[in-house]
Amino acid sequence: MTMRTMLRDLSFSTGEKILPKSVKTKGWMGSLRRAASDWARDAYVLSYPKSGRTWLRTMMGHMILRQYGVETDNPMEIQHFWKISSKIPNIGFTHDDYPNLKFGSEVETDKSRYSGKKIVLLTRDPRDVVVSYYFDAKNRMKVIDCDMEHYLRHERGSIDAVVAFYNAWARNRTGPRGFHWITYEDMHADAAGVLRSTAGFLGIPEPGDKLLQDAVQFGSFDNMRKTELKDGFKHERLRPADPDNPDSFKVRRGKAGGFVDYFSKETIEYIDNYIDENLDPFFARYKRKTDMSAKAEQTPSRDSASD
Repeated sequence: MTMRTMLRDLSFSTGEKILPKSVKTKGWMGSLRRAASDWARDAYVLSYPKSGRTWLRTMMGHMILRQYGVETDNPMEIQHFWKISSKIPNIGFTHDDYPNLKFGSEVETDKSRYSGKKIVLLTRDPRDVVVSYYFDAKNRMKVIDCDMEHYLRHERGSIDAVVAFYNAWARNRTGPRGFHWITYEDMHADAAGVLRSTAGFLGIPEPGDKLLQDAVQFGSFDNMRKTELKDGFKHERLRPADPDNPDSFKVRRGKAGGFVDYFSKETIEYIDNYIDENLDPFFARYKRKTDMSAKAEQTPSRDSASD
């Protein structure tokens, strides 16, 4: 056990035993305990909102709980698993700077605070991201009230913010202790393979084929939709805003390439041109026009900065 882990666990266990709830979760003491946990994080899973993070968390959580023989009510709460067993890596999940609340020009470009961490970056086709985020912002968060065309060109969190967020990580990917890129599209093609590679990168024990299959099934669209309908995790993270409105569900469609159902040909041309002209070549798989130098980096893999 590392010194960081020992100090983290001491801070947490002491607080649980001697501090009243009104103190240990609020004010300077609550801030101190959260800072100690962040300091001792082994890794972070980062993504732009609506990139498949809930799906990934559900599969990973189910897998990790069974690997370590522990139980919890909500398998998505992986960031708290270390409190159950200090053997489990301390993995944080964050949207990192909440770029969905910003215009592209406002998105943070300095990622130096992650220099000592392992980073798993989950991405999704920016076209699908803006569609999915639009419905989430309108029907769940209720922070916008406009049509999709207006949102695409004039609102915060649209295509310019997605591209700026991806570009920031393309340029900072060698800064962390390790960098592992996975995609929503590859999870659709081979969810078990993505889980296996991510587990290896994070230092989680090798999952057997049966466990991987169970995790994939547990995180399947049909199972997650049923769980959301019955509020199975008892958490707002997987609960519809309006059970009568399919577009208000967290698990809405689970489709790759579904953006074509919402945009006109002219709008798709606008988005494609924006991506082609502005997205870093590291993410060339999301461009229409790629050159040979960019294609070498199209496939997500464990970056050379990994250990």
